[in-house]
Amino acid sequence: MTGHNHYPWCTCGWCVGGGNRNGGGASVAPEIKTLRPIYSEYEKRHATQTLKGYGATSYSRCFVNPNASCPVCGQPVYFYSNEHGSRVFFDELGKPWAKHPCTDNGRPASGSVRARPSSRPVAEIKEILGAEQKIDQRILPVGRQARKKSWKLAVVVEVHFADFLMEVQVEDLSSENHQRHRFFIYCDQPLLSEGDLVSRRGETFSFLHPLSLEDIEVANGDRIMDFEALEKDLDPSVIPNEVSELMPSERRHFGLGSGRTANMSGTLRSVLEDFARKGIVGPKLVSHYLNETGRVTADGSHWTPRLAFFLIALSGVSQENPVRQKKRTSGSKPQKARKPQPHARAKKRPRSSGTLSGNSVSQSANKISKLRSEPEAQLSTDVDEWARMLSRLGRVSRKDDDG
Repeated sequence: MTGHNHYPWCTCGWCVGGGNRNGGGASVAPEIKTLRPIYSEYEKRHATQTLKGYGATSYSRCFVNPNASCPVCGQPVYFYSNEHGSRVFFDELGKPWAKHPCTDNGRPASGSVRARPSSRPVAEIKEILGAEQKIDQRILPVGRQARKKSWKLAVVVEVHFADFLMEVQVEDLSSENHQRHRFFIYCDQPLLSEGDLVSRRGETFSFLHPLSLEDIEVANGDRIMDFEALEKDLDPSVIPNEVSELMPSERRHFGLGSGRTANMSGTLRSVLEDFARKGIVGPKLVSHYLNETGRVTADGSHWTPRLAFFLIALSGVSQENPVRQKKRTSGSKPQKARKPQPHARAKKRPRSSGTLSGNSVSQSANKISKLRSEPEAQLSTDVDEWARMLSRLGRVSRKDDDG
């Protein structure tokens, strides 16, 4: 223990550590490890008497009261029976379901039997766990890895069975917080009921068959019945006419259990809508592309046209081909004027002969104004003058009258 007014990592010699481990100089705080408390002999004897008083001499007896006594040796045991008259005594509950040797010889078991095994009260379990930690020969697994690999005892608190799907919720008995876990399996009859005991290790569960009392070990989501033999008369390629043709055993493909939150038809709704936009409609095409894209049913099976029909019906996705818009011709609607490109060069338009530039127009206007401003010339009446004017054209000449 640490001395008074000393830190937990003190290495003075009086505290845990026994002096400086660094060979002199400044002390370095050692790594703090959780140490098991040291109990006195009185505490150990008292803990042993507590466990003996409760009869907690094994793992399951720390959490569940024995409900019978052996008719041969008189030891407290656990009694199980079924409707077929089988009577079995167990030394331990849970995996591997060890039977009591006195009655494990085929002869009918008898003795004082109370009700079915019942879990201890929470306060009693806490007192037993506190005493168990003080004894030298521990009953429960010690260490995190050992506890993780060990089977834990749990009690069934809720069971739902419908359409060959059994959903079970169990509550841990070997933990103070009594954590709950849920699992489901496919079976042809309810194999568990409220109050039954189950062994759990991760996602694996072990329990006794209600008829044969044999150990059944399953994982979450396992199938323990032959669905193929049950559905041998169904042709998976034939498309049904109505949703009512869905068999109860086929509901496993869509996750329609009472307590399950996952619904396959809702999960794949967006996928079916995407298929419909691409023109992939109909059970045959849908089943083909679901398998091609690596999608399976809730049971892990491949999709068939029959199952795809039920999936489409349950999801409510329309299976009509998308309407494609036709290209509009120029006569149906005038085309919009194309905007000129920002960097396109304007083509030079050829100058026509009848058009005048700005300078030519201005010069012509000046000439016209000058002509209008000048006075009109008077025509001469002299014949000689007319003759001279015409002779300049090179075609007319004047002859004298006498010549």
